[in-house]
This record gives sequence, C-alpha cells and structure tokens, in this order.
Amino acid sequence: QSFGLLRRQFNPSLYRITSIAKLINDGNGIIPPHGPSQLFNGNENVDNATESKENSSKSILNWNNLSNETKEDIKTTAISFAIALFVRLFLIEPRYIPSLSMFPTFDIGDQLIVDKISHVSREYKKRDVVVFNPSQTYIDLTGNTEALIKRIVAVAGDTIEVKDKTLYVNGIPQVEPYTNENPDYELPLTKVPTGMVLVLGDNRNRSYDSHIWGFLPEKNIIGRAVLKYWPPWRVGFVEGSS
Repeated sequence: QSFGLLRRQFNPSLYRITSIAKLINDGNGIIPPHGPSQLFNGNENVDNATESKENSSKSILNWNNLSNETKEDIKTTAISFAIALFVRLFLIEPRYIPSLSMFPTFDIGDQLIVDKISHVSREYKKRDVVVFNPSQTYIDLTGNTEALIKRIVAVAGDTIEVKDKTLYVNGIPQVEPYTNENPDYELPLTKVPTGMVLVLGDNRNRSYDSHIWGFLPEKNIIGRAVLKYWPPWRVGFVEGSS
C-alpha cells in the first residue's frame, strides 16, 4: 500500500538566517556574568571599540561606493525574495507525488500547486483533494510524519459506508470516475464527527488512508491541491477539487 507521502519542492530551512555571535569565554564557552572588566584590560577595550567603529564605517562606505544601478538590483532582489517567501509560506506551495496512492489522478513524479488560502472563504468539501499533516493515529501506526495527499469523501455530519465494493455517503452510492478501482474492503455505517473529515486515496486498494487509520482532523489540512503543472503532458486542474 502507498502512504501517499508528499515531498516539498523547496526546503523552507533555506530561508532561515542564522546569526552567529562571537563569544569570548572563560574556559567554559560562556561569557562570565561579572562584567567586561574581567575580560579586557583598558587598552584592549579601547582597541576593540575602535576596530568596531572602523568596521562599521567601512560597511557604510562600501554601500555608498556602490552604483545606483547595483543598489536598485539589491533592493529588487530583496523585495522579490520577501514576496516569494510570503507566497510560499501563506498562499501556495509546490509539492510532488512520490507514490501511487492517488493514481490515476496523480502519477509518481507529478508536481502540483497547493492552495493554502481559499479555505478562509470556502470550507473544504467532498471530492476536494487535500494535502495534510497526518493524524496521530497514522503516526503511531507508521512512525511517519510527512505530509500526505488524499481525497475528502465525507465531511462532519455525513454518514459513510463501504459495502459491495461501493462507497455510500448519506445512503447514496457515489459515482467516482477519478478512482482507479472499486474498494475491495468494507466499512461499517458510521457518522463523521465534528471537526473531522474522512479521506481516501483514488487508488482505493493501494492507499493507506482513513479506512485503516480513521478520521482526519480538519485542522491538519495544509491546503487544497488545485493544479498539476508538471510534466507538461499532465498539466491541468485536479478533477473534483476546485
């Protein structure tokens, strides 16, 4: 069975900027709490202060020596980076598919766009394909914490049942042209609790999903998969997810 793990297209840790402070230690790697008098004598203190001022002056001088064109390029690059980071963190993000749990909707290697903001104005609904952080039950069973992708088949308040190789939601058999095959398993009639959804993979018999590990907390959803953009011959909107 395929877990449907998702890989991030970009590593957000690349955007972390770490500031490294220079520590002067007393043998234990820690600055003593007794003040600078134990670290420096008067001459060293003055020398270091002078050196700091000189370095600061050099930095300002170097910036002032840059041409206006170079300054504009630096500003444009910084602004572009900030906008890209904002979009990546809060609006949309790219993902790629490493398994067949959502086949034929997604094949291995497909790359897609995840919409992270539209849920503010429109609740998640049945047939939406969503990327989400796994439930605690899933983590306990597998040890995996990577994001997953599945299709919502029932939301809070719905009743769901799988019998005779057919999915029933609120007593109505579902027509699902995007699935690979009918389910070979059964689920007893149950009601989706408040704050939960039930998700299944489109490759019904090759997906490690809610029919094994139960309901998914809606708060775990990262976003809605809306567009396949790679490879070129598979570009298009995700069927059933809008």
